[in-house]
Amino acid sequence: MTDFYARDGQFWLDGQPVIIQAGEFHYFRTPRTEWRHRLGLLKAAGFNALASYIPWIWHQLAEDESDLDGHSHPLRDLAGFLDLAAEMGFWIIARPGPYIMAETINEGIPPWVFSRYPQAAYISQDGQTQNVASYLQADFLACVKKWYRAVFEVLTPRQVTRGGRIILIQLDNEMGMIQWVRNILDINPDTLARFAGFVRQFYGEHLPRRYPTGQLEAVLREGITNPQAPQAAVSVQDYRRFYRAYLAEYTAFLWETAQANGMEVPPVINIHGFMNGGKTFPLGLSQLIEVMRLDGMLSATDVYPIFIGEGNYHQLLALNEITKALHNPHQPLFSIEFQAGGNNDFSGQQTSFYELHTRLSVSVGMRGINHYLFCDGENDPVLSPTKRHDWGHPVRKDGTLRRHYYRYPRLSRVLAAYGAALVTARPARVATIGFLLDQYMNEVNTPATKEDTSILIHQREVILFDFIARGLALTQRAFDALDLERSELSAAQTPLLWVMMEKQCPAAVQQKLVNYALSGGKLILAGRMCVEDADQAAYCTLLQEALGIERITSDRPFNQTHIHAFHYRDVPVSFLETYHGAFDEVFAQSEGGETVGFIKTIGQGKVMVLGAALGAYTLDDLDIMNQMALKMDCPSPFNLSDWADVRLSCGEKGNFLFVNNYLDDPVETTVAYQGEMLFRGKPLSLAARSGLILPLEWQVNAGLLVHSLTSEVVEITENESTLILKTAQDDLWVDMTLTGYRCENAAVLAVSGAAQRVLFHGEQGIILLTKLV
Repeated sequence: MTDFYARDGQFWLDGQPVIIQAGEFHYFRTPRTEWRHRLGLLKAAGFNALASYIPWIWHQLAEDESDLDGHSHPLRDLAGFLDLAAEMGFWIIARPGPYIMAETINEGIPPWVFSRYPQAAYISQDGQTQNVASYLQADFLACVKKWYRAVFEVLTPRQVTRGGRIILIQLDNEMGMIQWVRNILDINPDTLARFAGFVRQFYGEHLPRRYPTGQLEAVLREGITNPQAPQAAVSVQDYRRFYRAYLAEYTAFLWETAQANGMEVPPVINIHGFMNGGKTFPLGLSQLIEVMRLDGMLSATDVYPIFIGEGNYHQLLALNEITKALHNPHQPLFSIEFQAGGNNDFSGQQTSFYELHTRLSVSVGMRGINHYLFCDGENDPVLSPTKRHDWGHPVRKDGTLRRHYYRYPRLSRVLAAYGAALVTARPARVATIGFLLDQYMNEVNTPATKEDTSILIHQREVILFDFIARGLALTQRAFDALDLERSELSAAQTPLLWVMMEKQCPAAVQQKLVNYALSGGKLILAGRMCVEDADQAAYCTLLQEALGIERITSDRPFNQTHIHAFHYRDVPVSFLETYHGAFDEVFAQSEGGETVGFIKTIGQGKVMVLGAALGAYTLDDLDIMNQMALKMDCPSPFNLSDWADVRLSCGEKGNFLFVNNYLDDPVETTVAYQGEMLFRGKPLSLAARSGLILPLEWQVNAGLLVHSLTSEVVEITENESTLILKTAQDDLWVDMTLTGYRCENAAVLAVSGAAQRVLFHGEQGIILLTKLV
């Protein structure tokens, strides 16, 4: 029996660490006669898995009539499709909903659900009935039970636990996404009753301080539907928190129902929220945080950047690290919808985007990727009134290939060549970004909460993403992230912490930051000083008092002004604050000479504060961030002669340097790490919009240790007399230690017993080693 599981931050298959490289293929949009051909294209791309939605709307046309074997239509033969995929050697990620979205009617929910059970529909705050279900309404759940009973008759015997090929099953799809996109709150009576029950339990004896206790459901309904109601703002805030628990209860129901029908493989849910280059993504994490924390639950991201370049890759880094800080600690980073479309013919979209995005994601520890969607197709009218379903995917609906298809097999060869050594390598970090997930708990709004939300959006996007994350990324300071509310914080484990400040911050978090600095941590704060507890109901100035700030003068939000920082003058900022107190050093001032940025030693640590919203949009801005880092003893570990995105992963079987060139011009650069030149000072050459994964101290086998190589390996072949490494680039320099091999025309650098350290220059992309007799 095959075993698949997540452990120690890796996926394991039969006891071996693996990268899941999947492609999404919708069998219900491609003629059955073409299934084998399309799956063959996935295989040729180097993928070891496939994923597919299983549309409820397609397979269950009536409440008590199901077709999963194709007796009513050949494209309903789910069993035949899964068996074909297994025959062709794919592992399978099944995605049976209930929701699938995927541009289908009702997002994949059969119309009969709403026609027969109108009471199951979501009712938005304006009183309009939506074509969306109130997830926990009893009649909707009863319909879901019937769907799961039918679909799991096909899925259950095909799990790896029963000799099949299904390794994961996704429970529902993008829960909470429709609500966020449409900005709707549910006033279905069932949901309101649950909301009232949650509020009573959450506040307990303190409920009268928050709400009038008589007719609580009516009060909450009024707060949601009437922005002028006395409890309007707090009702929306509490609804958002309630909906986290609501989604977790719904997911638990789905999982329990699936298990009752034989589900044994791990469950996975996907996180929506990707807009504005990824800056909105933590909204989905906030909505689904209680789902992610269900014991044994795996989670995966949906990521659609459209393009990648030096101006936005930091956003992808940040959302990946924030996700890793929150998901099941046993699992690696996983994207179940990793953009593979967008290259409509003659669209001008970057064909290099897909490869560069994959390289970036692997460099930060992503070990599961489902390239979504891989094949165009056509819709039956049951699925959608729009027949054409193509969004520039690698494979056109007629089976011909777009240009970006050919990038997949090339990169797959590289990942396969490095194998387990690369899979088990972990990203090296020099800094940490601390975040408050509740600063993203504003996915739905009414006019009563709009102003507060607009402030948070500005601060998050400018400070967290475009100053801290962008500055760290562009100066090659690799970072991870830490959830300030849910994670332990110690100076030993996290010596340097960057945090976006905002006025509201829980007292426990303020105290945690103070204790961190007192015990030796180095804390960098940017934004507005924390002066209120999280719900704005009470002053909380623990952090301000610990820093000895006697008075704060705050500019009004969104007002544009200027500061002087280090030797830079007239730097544009917004949300300006000035501070009065006794500080060790002042590094930024307002135009009037008042303190904006300062350093203060407290206990065994020190704290740096910048009271302004500033993005790293120019070289001056970037150097301000760089100077702040240097002041806090955080130099960049890398020094390059020309800029490139560079990151290091380290493992027991080798280290790997990831280098990406996002520019439209080639780059040639030398690389130094922690003051020492890598690759014996030889420059790396990167073509325009290309990347390299280069080994350092890579133990290929017992007789070959590659100390460094300036070209990436795409294939390793061995026979009785030779070992051959083929590389992607023809010109290469390799520094290696050989035991039991010789390399013609290599310069001997050192000899130690039977081992020789040699330097070889190749010009044909081949390293040929001959075995010694």
